[in-house]
Amino acid sequence: MLLSSLATPLPRLPFGTLGAQIAIGGVFLIHIAIVGFILAATAMAPFMELAGRRRHDEMCLRYARGLSKAIIYLYSFGATWAVLAVFLLAGLYGRLIGTLLNELLLPLTIAFASFFVGIPLLLLYVYCWDRVSPRVHLAIGFAFAAVQYVFLFTIVELDSYVLTPGTAVSAVGAAFSPSYPWLLLHYAGANLSWAPLLLAGIAVWRGRRAKSAAEITYQRWAARINFAIGSIFLLAQPITGFMLAETVKTSSLPAFDNLFVLNSASLFIGQVALLAVLVVGANLVFWRHNQTGPTGGGGAGPLTVIALLGMAGTALPAAVIPSNLVVLRYVALLIAFVATAINLVGYLRSLHRGGIADRINPMAGRVIGVVGVCALVLTLYMGVIKENAKLPCGIDATTGQDSCLLSLPQSAQNFTVPKGYQP
Repeated sequence: MLLSSLATPLPRLPFGTLGAQIAIGGVFLIHIAIVGFILAATAMAPFMELAGRRRHDEMCLRYARGLSKAIIYLYSFGATWAVLAVFLLAGLYGRLIGTLLNELLLPLTIAFASFFVGIPLLLLYVYCWDRVSPRVHLAIGFAFAAVQYVFLFTIVELDSYVLTPGTAVSAVGAAFSPSYPWLLLHYAGANLSWAPLLLAGIAVWRGRRAKSAAEITYQRWAARINFAIGSIFLLAQPITGFMLAETVKTSSLPAFDNLFVLNSASLFIGQVALLAVLVVGANLVFWRHNQTGPTGGGGAGPLTVIALLGMAGTALPAAVIPSNLVVLRYVALLIAFVATAINLVGYLRSLHRGGIADRINPMAGRVIGVVGVCALVLTLYMGVIKENAKLPCGIDATTGQDSCLLSLPQSAQNFTVPKGYQP
């Protein structure tokens, strides 16, 4: 009765399109940061516990236990924040959320049902650390990680489907969106890169404020371990990012044009600048650390210069690089990352030889902090760029077909249930 008494369509909230995008975008960016950290911590904690129990290493065990506590502190807040984000999305973009919920009903049901399994496992993992056998506790930790990544596998279907739904809206298309595998790998790798890099910066800061020698030693160890993990996953990002862009190009040309020509083209300048900070900063940290080793740094210095020049070549404006030589930008990026990979191998070997808890060079400590903050900013910034690729959608000039799910005006309409949809 209430719905029948209202005007059709229902009146919209009075912020307009821009206000709606800002409200939803801001809420989702906070949610994505929290969930990304939880997913990274969930993946790292049981493996670090496994290493600690095999080597009888108390630092690894403390690290794993600290991550598990961080997860439980953030879990409820992240889930509550997600509910707020979905309510905003449903209120402001009714047709979009109605379409997605119906087309992706099965994976979304699996995603939300995973909470009923994941929450008990999390509580057992955090509060039964010393109450069950190590093998049982490790099994609980890996089971919780598996449940969390089932959630990731299903929820990324929604994101990839909106980005590249193909030429028809269908349940089959939703389950097998062309961009799904690369978006999944890119998102999972990004979390396992930025979260440890940020934790490395926090460890440097906490180490400088620590009073006891034992705490200082642990924080130096944690800073170097986190920086190594984050740098390893950083090196994989250009590969998955390139494959994702190529997939979007071949399966949703309007979204690709929005990425590289229209809406988001200018934003890529900021993305390359942030990526350059991460790459050059990581090389500086490797160089300064390796200088304390027996080789005095070896070739780390020249490799750092090569990485800097490679990132400078990657950032060259389009007016400088002829259109028929655009491959030079990719070659420059490849050179920068190869130099970084060689420096990283030297860094990992140095850590393996010992000295992982030695004093951190002051300049390297500051650079670690800058890299950690920029890594978080970059992952959120890339989320903004990706969302801009979806709006506004248009007609593919090569096929004459609309390869986007819904246009922006359509998304904001009220949801009318088509025949065959769920009630």
